[in-house]
Amino acid sequence: MDDETGRLAVAKVASTPPDPAEGVINGVRKLMSMAGLQAAEIGFFLHGTTVATNALLEGKGALTGLITTEGFEDVLLIGRQNRPRLYDFWARRPRPIVPRSLCYGVPERTLHTGEILRALDETRVREIIADIRGRGIKSVAVCLLHSYANPAHEQIVKAILQDGYPEAFVTVSSEILPEYREYERMSTVCINAYVMPKVNSYVKHLQDELRLMDVGSDLYIMQSNGGVITAQTARESSARTVLSGPAGGALTGAYLSKSLDCPDVITIDIGGTSSDICLIKDGHPNQTTESDIEGYPIKLPMIDINTIGAGGGSIAWVDPGGALRVGPQSAGAVPGPACYGVGGEEPTVTDANAVLGRINPAFLLGGEMPLYPERAREAIEAKIAGPLGIDLVKAAEGIITVVNANMVRGIRRVSVEKGYDPRDFALVAFGGAGPLHGVELANALNMKRVIVPLYPGIASAFGMLSADVRHDYVQTRIAVADQLNLEELDALYREMESHAFRQLATEGFQGPTAELSRRVDMRYLGQSYELTIAAPSGPLTPAAISPLIEDFHRSHEQAYGYARQGEKVEVVNLRLVALGRLPRSEIAGEWPSAGTPPQPVDHRPVFFQGRFHRTPVYQRSHLLQRQPLSGPVIIEQLDSTTVVPPGCRAAVEPGGNILIDIGEV
Repeated sequence: MDDETGRLAVAKVASTPPDPAEGVINGVRKLMSMAGLQAAEIGFFLHGTTVATNALLEGKGALTGLITTEGFEDVLLIGRQNRPRLYDFWARRPRPIVPRSLCYGVPERTLHTGEILRALDETRVREIIADIRGRGIKSVAVCLLHSYANPAHEQIVKAILQDGYPEAFVTVSSEILPEYREYERMSTVCINAYVMPKVNSYVKHLQDELRLMDVGSDLYIMQSNGGVITAQTARESSARTVLSGPAGGALTGAYLSKSLDCPDVITIDIGGTSSDICLIKDGHPNQTTESDIEGYPIKLPMIDINTIGAGGGSIAWVDPGGALRVGPQSAGAVPGPACYGVGGEEPTVTDANAVLGRINPAFLLGGEMPLYPERAREAIEAKIAGPLGIDLVKAAEGIITVVNANMVRGIRRVSVEKGYDPRDFALVAFGGAGPLHGVELANALNMKRVIVPLYPGIASAFGMLSADVRHDYVQTRIAVADQLNLEELDALYREMESHAFRQLATEGFQGPTAELSRRVDMRYLGQSYELTIAAPSGPLTPAAISPLIEDFHRSHEQAYGYARQGEKVEVVNLRLVALGRLPRSEIAGEWPSAGTPPQPVDHRPVFFQGRFHRTPVYQRSHLLQRQPLSGPVIIEQLDSTTVVPPGCRAAVEPGGNILIDIGEV
């Protein structure tokens, strides 16, 4: 984006799984060529990455060792006793990030008050480090009991590690997550250690490549909370990037909710392997500090995104009981769907869309990538239609119906199950496959409007343009609200604020560009979960506590359907969000409104509602602002295809986004 003119340049290139940095560099070079730009003219370079996510999901992180308090070596194995699926007797937890054989206990004990009961046995620490080194362990997590209250022992262990094994990657829980709950803290620090070498290698490689190109900007990385961090911070706190890519998509939804005066939206980003879903209320994505990635708890601030295994590459299959299933297995980019013609033989969602006529076989990536619909037909016939004894089209329709049902359940999880009615929201559909499925998903939930962004295939990248540098701080202090030591809490907030201002200043943010906001985690006395409430910025006084408690009651009723006004409320964690505000540029111009309404570039049979319809096909770039299009209509562009079924009306609004109203022919 040009800061002076607001002009956007957009390019899309094929991913390069063996070396993700290669794909990024290819994209940069293509953009530079299109825009007539020199590398030195790039003033700000922000990147969203899935390297940490993939390392965790694929089990391809580093061999990791854990040093913890003696007697607590089994915490990762024990975990919590909740079942992932209540009635599944065969449900299994994922294997621990760190094998039990690599969990080391060291004699020491710090109490929850911060008092040291037993001094750290430094001799034993050195013995452990010698064993770790001998086993070839590349990354070490350090998580001692109650280190959130007093990190002294962890800092000693870190110093000994750096002295005795300087080439090892070291992650210390009191630096990553100074917060109580030993299992979640230990899981988070182990995840950071597990993905840290891979993220380091990738980020350093990308930095080196950009430097060789003479790019005139440092590298910045998108983090899971919707904020930006420096490349160095990403290398040290790699777990903060596990939802780096999807977070950008949520920011796109937030941007559109404000620019279109539609404050409540639900976003769905449908890619090749998965779909990322986020609820945005009053223009802000919901945030959480308690999440998990494939069963691994990670307790870091992040946008509340529900990821499900359903995407364009999801494989359709018939289970032993004769039921049609879709996903979570995916054909990925390689070998990909059968219709790509690069070796894939399994039927996928993309293949089903090709059979139903919803994808132009000659227009994928603007015609750069041909499709082979006959291979899609062969795969679905052999693996689905034949075994089920149904015709080809019925099988393809069934694949779409099943995957849509999976996505609808994912949308209900972030809305209905959290006290929100999806009928009060618009659906923002993006990703390569989002506009293909968006209207059918919205219709299943009785939502009345679908929004397709200007560039749906790269919406996550677009959302990053609205991000700011962000740092999160937390300190555990548990006390009943009417018994708080307000002076102590105020001092803790001021200490975090002082640290935050220093951090932002080193990154070039001072004065009005450095912004802090206080938050507090609260719960009813005796509860095991908390809600995060905005806290006043000034000195804490008894008068300031009462509104906090009332806000907590309201939030609890919204989330869980009830509030207990007479119950005691407990403060658990103090939080601080530090933002470094980045400059914003408005996107130049409006979508064209004058001229002769364009005619369809083609007509083709597309399957809707039980039969094929002769459907007009338009190029998105040819459409005029507010030009009404009644379904069925197909709208094609470089990075995606938008499907407008019968009974719907579509039009381009002034900003270039497509608005689809359901049931308003």
